[in-house]
Amino acid sequence: MLKKVVIVGAGYGGVKAALVLNRHRQKENLEITIIDRHDYHTLLTELHEVAGNRVSEDAVKIPLKDIFRYTDVKIVQDEIKSFDFKNNKVVSDSTEYAYDYLVVGTGSKPNFYGVPAEDAFTLWSFEDAVEIREHIKSCFAKAAKEKDEKELARLLTFVVAGAGFTGVEMIGELAHW
Repeated sequence: MLKKVVIVGAGYGGVKAALVLNRHRQKENLEITIIDRHDYHTLLTELHEVAGNRVSEDAVKIPLKDIFRYTDVKIVQDEIKSFDFKNNKVVSDSTEYAYDYLVVGTGSKPNFYGVPAEDAFTLWSFEDAVEIREHIKSCFAKAAKEKDEKELARLLTFVVAGAGFTGVEMIGELAHW
């Protein structure tokens, strides 16, 4: 009997799960569907390069059709709005997807641990990287026209909070830029 596997999220976990399950697809009689709101996988560990203006936006996006080209994984671009665990289905605004097995790899969100961060940027997604890059470009453009030394210093001062992989890489990109 055919078993439907639905994977929600095409991040590292979702992609890996789909590829591993695909290897067992025939033996286990699996139909594998991966659902993501984007038609691409984002290389999160490379976002600092987009934010730091080293690479183009496309450099961190891998089309899902390329990743799953030689597999039987079905790719669906949709945004899941709810999970109906009782009836084994996930639901978007327009479609319900039934499953026998569900893999949820929807990612996470930044945590500021109670520190006010109204004016802070996060470097957590492709969109974040583009926003940071455009903000930095804007600051440099304004600074090029600025006569006031204090305002010039303010425009060219960037603070990176966090010394994990992403923070250290972002500081390196800023220095390189």
